[in-house]
Parts: sequence; structure tokens; C-alpha cells
Amino acid sequence: MSMIANLLSFRTSTYLTRNIIRSTSLLTQNRFLSSTLPPSNKADNKNSTLPNELPLSEKKKARFNISWKTVSVTLFGAASLMGFIYYLDQRKVKSRKKLQRAAVGKMAIGVKSRKKLQRAAVGKMAIGGPFSLITHEKKPITDKDFHGQWLLIYFGFTHCPDICPEELEKLAEVTEILRKQKSKHKHSFQPIFVSVDPERDTPELVSQYIKDYSPHFIGLTGTRDQVAEMCKHYRVYFSQGPKVGDDYIVDHAIIMYLINPNGDFVDYYGRNKNAKEVSSAIEQHMNAFKETNK
Repeated sequence: MSMIANLLSFRTSTYLTRNIIRSTSLLTQNRFLSSTLPPSNKADNKNSTLPNELPLSEKKKARFNISWKTVSVTLFGAASLMGFIYYLDQRKVKSRKKLQRAAVGKMAIGVKSRKKLQRAAVGKMAIGGPFSLITHEKKPITDKDFHGQWLLIYFGFTHCPDICPEELEKLAEVTEILRKQKSKHKHSFQPIFVSVDPERDTPELVSQYIKDYSPHFIGLTGTRDQVAEMCKHYRVYFSQGPKVGDDYIVDHAIIMYLINPNGDFVDYYGRNKNAKEVSSAIEQHMNAFKETNK
């Protein structure tokens, strides 16, 4: 028990000693600070403010002090900015529409060009081709023998009552017009008559028939198979009508085909074109061929 009492008295004395030392230290610090600071009045300290610091009422006034001039300038700036943005948008829209129209125009031109090329390609593939027949002078001849010449080919028959004579007269007139211009062109022009009635149109009969129209014509005939083969290549329709005794009419296409010196189909002419129109169109094709084959 005495040992416990001694321990408690030792702890109590230690606690009191610590408190005394701490109080003495605080008192010394307060005296040092009071000796270094200038004297001041408590009343003045209550009413004093920090340098450059506004009172609370002035702070509120400064916070909400917005003039009409400031508002006007702000609104004008905002309106100007909105107007400029609108101008840029409209300019962009116009530019986009212009580009779209140009693109559509190019597409339209491209489509037209493609269609034109397609028609030309189809024409070359669908019309024309090799053939082997006999001339009005009884000489065998093929399409290769005519390479290097302009050909204007007409399909008909010698017993035709009216249409063939009219078309052959037109062919003869076209021949005379183009022969006058032959010095302007490197390749010669050759008119050809092909019979679609090989059973009756012998070389002798064809020779006699074409001489009535032009001495420059070349007449072609052959077997029925040979004639049918050439008509197939040139897409020429022909059909023998009903016989009245030994006579009959052959129904056939009434078209003239223009072939260039390379053996390619170029153009065709029906009954609606007269000799001057046909010769003028052929001259244009000749000039174009000359320009592209210099």
C-alpha cells in the first residue's frame, strides 16, 4: 500500500511541475509580444479596416454596377457575331448548291457521253460483217475487197415496181455529188446494190439493171444462203411474197448503210432523207474520219 501511495504522489508532483513550467512559458511569450507591438486603442481596432478593402455595402454596389452602355455594347457584339455566323452559313449553302449543280451537270454530260458511246458500240457490233458474193461482172468478191473505200449499200431487187427505182436514183445523185468532192478526200466512194431476190436476179440481169442509174454502181448477188448471210449481218429484213404466176414481190427494208474505209458501220439513211441531206451527212463523216486518221 505504501508503495502505491508513493507512486501516486510522484505522478501528482510531476503533473503540477509540468503545468507550472507551461504557464511560465506562455507568460514570457506574451510579455515579449506586448513589448514589440505599438500601443493601440481598442476602440480604434473595432472600427479599423484593412488597406484597400471596401466595406460590405460598397462591395454589393460594385458587384451589381452595370450601365446601359455596357448592355448596348454587349448586345451589339452578340448581334454582329450572329449575323456573321448566318452569313457564313448562307455562303456555305450557296457553295454546296453550286457544287451539286456542277456535279449533276457533269453526271448528265457523262451519262449522255456514255449513252452515245454505247449506241456507237452497239451500232458497230449489230450492223455489218463479212460477206462473200458475186459481182454483176460474175467476179467473186468479199468485204475485204472493199477495205479502204467508203461504201453506201442499198438492198433491193430488180423487179421492184417503184421504191427501189426511187432509192437508186437518189443513190446515183449522191454518187455524183460526192464524186465532185473526191479530190478533197483520200478514200474513194463506192455505191453498191445488193439483190435480195437471188432466184431471179442473175449477174447479167443485175448488170443490165444498175446501168440505167449509174455507171459507177457495183451490183452484188449470189446464192440464197450467201445473200441471207449478208442480210443477217446488216440486219436487213426481206421476205418473198405470194406468187401470182411467175411474178412475186419481195418485201424488204428500205435503208442505205454507210461503211467507212475500215469496214465499220457509220450511219444509215431512210426514205425521209433526200440526196443533198445524205451527201452532206456523208461528207461530215468523211471529214471526221480524215481528222481522226491523220
